[in-house]
Amino acid sequence: MNVLVTLNSNYIKPLKVMLTSLFVNNPGEIFHIYLMHSSLKEDEVALIDAYISSFCGKLFEVKIEDKYFQNAPVVLHYTKEMYYRLLAYKFLPRELDRILYLDPDILVINPVAEFYNTPLDGYLYAAAYHDVLAVTEINRIRLYPYKSAHTSIQGYCL
Repeated sequence: MNVLVTLNSNYIKPLKVMLTSLFVNNPGEIFHIYLMHSSLKEDEVALIDAYISSFCGKLFEVKIEDKYFQNAPVVLHYTKEMYYRLLAYKFLPRELDRILYLDPDILVINPVAEFYNTPLDGYLYAAAYHDVLAVTEINRIRLYPYKSAHTSIQGYCL
């Protein structure tokens, strides 16, 4: 399964917690972790790579130039790296048919295979949202379906 994470150095510890919960709650699954960042140091990437490898996963580093989202609003935990998922399709390998984006500061408490393999039936993405009235209305506007020439996505697992 392909998993995308975006982060800076401040989220390495939470990432390791998320990855542990992902690996432990998905026994037998092999994960390809795509790490999108612009500022991690080589030793930090090596540490993350070793950690993922210890669970038989594979790390793919996707380094983003600083110019992307340099003027994006950032506040506290809303870093510019948070925005990278919005342009992920520009930086990920074209041969990827499907990838699951996970925030680095979550816990994965259930297997993800069923969700990962959800048929998208021509949609570009599937998204989870908070079912709170104020957030629901914002998500209705934010996630409103739109037309695109690229609406056919097929799932597969490497």
